[in-house]
Amino acid sequence: MEENVDCVDVLIVGAGPVGLITAFQLALFGGVSVRIIEKHAKSMQDSYGRAITLFPRTVEMLDQLHLADTLLQSCFACRDTVTYNAKGEEVPGRGWSFMNKINDTTFDFALVLRQKFQEEVFRNAMATYNVQVEAPVELTAASVDSNVPSTGYRVSAVLLDRSNEAYRKIRCKYLIGCDGGRSSVRRMFNIPFEGSASEDKWVRIDGQIKTDMPKPRSYCSIESPTHGNVLWVALDHGATRIGYAFTDDRANAYPKFDEDAAVKEAVDAVKPFNIEFERVDWWTIYAVGQRTARNFLVHECVLLAGDACHTHSSGAAQGMNTGIHDAVNLAWKLSLTIRRLTNGDLLKTYQAERLPNVQKLIQYDRDISRLMTNRLPENWQGDPDADVNVVLGQLFEESSTFNTGLGISYGIQEENPLNVEGSFTSSQPLIRPGRRGPDITLLRPGSFERTRLIRELRNHATFHILVFTSERGPALPEVVYEDIAGSPVLQLLVNRSHLDFMTILPGFKVPSPYEFLGHAPLGRAYFDGVDKAAYQRYGIGTHGAIVVLRPDGWIGTMIKLGIEAISELEGYLKRIFPKI
Repeated sequence: MEENVDCVDVLIVGAGPVGLITAFQLALFGGVSVRIIEKHAKSMQDSYGRAITLFPRTVEMLDQLHLADTLLQSCFACRDTVTYNAKGEEVPGRGWSFMNKINDTTFDFALVLRQKFQEEVFRNAMATYNVQVEAPVELTAASVDSNVPSTGYRVSAVLLDRSNEAYRKIRCKYLIGCDGGRSSVRRMFNIPFEGSASEDKWVRIDGQIKTDMPKPRSYCSIESPTHGNVLWVALDHGATRIGYAFTDDRANAYPKFDEDAAVKEAVDAVKPFNIEFERVDWWTIYAVGQRTARNFLVHECVLLAGDACHTHSSGAAQGMNTGIHDAVNLAWKLSLTIRRLTNGDLLKTYQAERLPNVQKLIQYDRDISRLMTNRLPENWQGDPDADVNVVLGQLFEESSTFNTGLGISYGIQEENPLNVEGSFTSSQPLIRPGRRGPDITLLRPGSFERTRLIRELRNHATFHILVFTSERGPALPEVVYEDIAGSPVLQLLVNRSHLDFMTILPGFKVPSPYEFLGHAPLGRAYFDGVDKAAYQRYGIGTHGAIVVLRPDGWIGTMIKLGIEAISELEGYLKRIFPKI
């Protein structure tokens, strides 16, 4: 090893939300050293703009990471949507109306909080684990030494500290590019960025506004004949965002399109309503492009996440949500890999799971971008005279569970050990391996105080085993209990905090779980409500079942509660932890 060269397990390039969330998780999980660099000083990154909206599934994941409560303290929880036509008349069922129908989650709203404030929350959380953003520090070179074993510091990087123009070298086991659409990591490793950039451009402007719009504190669409489908979003701290199409007409009307021009066009865009800007916080013009990196993982140690591996417009407000989904999917897999608890195959599931969802978003975004500029999708097969605003509303409605994240799923593939069809089949068709494990209301023993599953199952890179006991015969068959308690494989995983058991009992308010079971529960115990809503939501009948939830909250497998349950559970876990 070279002298005077720093070594770290993971070097993260880019300190936006995706980089911060990734670094925070690795620090939270423990056993992994991490550094995060950002080439811009914070003063240059301190604008209010950029991403604003977190949808329910993203908030659920952040809740599992102990972050949601702090975000909720400052956010604007937006439950109201409205669409106005060109005459200023309210039009039902169009625009963002799908947000009025969010259900099956505690977070049945859009969490609106400007990126500036979100990043403050993530930075502060990361700092509690003694990880700080190093800025202004730029990655200037990086290479991989294939002769170094997979457990070693294979990546060599050169960093430039812009505060004193000093160079320094660093070695790491893994390099993660979270450095945006112009990713230096992607460029240095020659990873193709495939797709196209359209000619569409958009203006976004944030500020304090006076208006006569009837419902200004909402997620709103205005169907403008001149400025496309205009976005109006109530922001945190009483602010508002307006977004409109930046067409050639807009560009050619001004010698220089500056802040004054952006304000003037915003005033025109929201007609027939009147607005007055009391203050402008931020504004920008950005181009729409849909691109995807060919590889999210190269050389088995260089990874991309967020905009570094996929870009699209902000039309569906999915950018930061998609990036955080990347970060949450990646971090626990990387943590287990670095700590040598699994092999490198687990890390390969990152691209296998995230890429299909990214590709779906890219195609969806292409259609939305055109519709928001008053054009039908390129491959439109319907009525050529169709109303683009009606088509846009239908597209939003059809994709509602994808937009909220609650319907995002990961496929079952032979080479992926994480999502496996088990011996139990839920009576609910959407409850199956590779899909989100629904948050359910549970009752604490004794007090019968209400709590939520997600609040009790935090993401610490731990697999959670939910044992829904039977209502008939032995609630938890003694042979199952004894096999679990006596399994060296399961007990080793529990002792190392890789596995966590929870026993869920039917809605019987008995003095203790022991009284119901006749023996101690597996892990912590909770009761279902008297209406048995938890059992019904997971589609579990009177015979019970075992549900395995991955650390990120997706269902891994579902197992019949019977004599073969433990061997099946052990078989599932041994594919993920082959070294046990």
